[in-house]
Amino acid sequence: MKRHILIGAFAVMAFAFAGDLSMSSAGKFIEPAETTKASTLAYEPTAPAPRFSSRYTSLTGRGCGSGMTKKEEREAEKHGSDTPTRCKGPGGYDINIYYSACTSEIQAVKGENSTPLASQAVNWKQKTVEWRLAQATPGARPVPFAVILRVYEYAGDDLCATNGRVTGEFLVVKGLDGFAHIDKKIDVKKTPNANLQARQLADKKYTAAP
Repeated sequence: MKRHILIGAFAVMAFAFAGDLSMSSAGKFIEPAETTKASTLAYEPTAPAPRFSSRYTSLTGRGCGSGMTKKEEREAEKHGSDTPTRCKGPGGYDINIYYSACTSEIQAVKGENSTPLASQAVNWKQKTVEWRLAQATPGARPVPFAVILRVYEYAGDDLCATNGRVTGEFLVVKGLDGFAHIDKKIDVKKTPNANLQARQLADKKYTAAP
């Protein structure tokens, strides 16, 4: 009789021990795997690429003036000074053209900041300035970051480097405030689709801003 009781007790203990092992094993299988930082980063969305566009400013249009008051204009005429030309651009920028002894100095200006673009003959030939704009994120306002301007080189003479016949024609690509690293001159005569090349260069330099 005692023998049967001992055998039964051992059987109950063995069964209970096996159950504990089964529950422990099952717990290991249903435990959620830890999410690693690497796997989380792999699914993070990337920043959208900027969208580029162009705006144009006519240097002979209705949006141009002297940028001076009537009184200042009269004073300039009285002293024999040439009246400057100032034309409205996008994003608060203007194109300002003023005159030195024998050149026209063309610059992009915004407030107190100015970006020199070119020194040309007094009777400058430019009619249009192209502004390159970037929309950094969807819904954001496009912001000017570079200017594309057709410029000329001259044979020059003893009086002035911008006198004489035209010897070269280029597109100047100049970065505005914060993008001074954009500074390139493209030979129009030697570059197919020079305007397209100028835009692509500006856009590439925008995304490579330091």
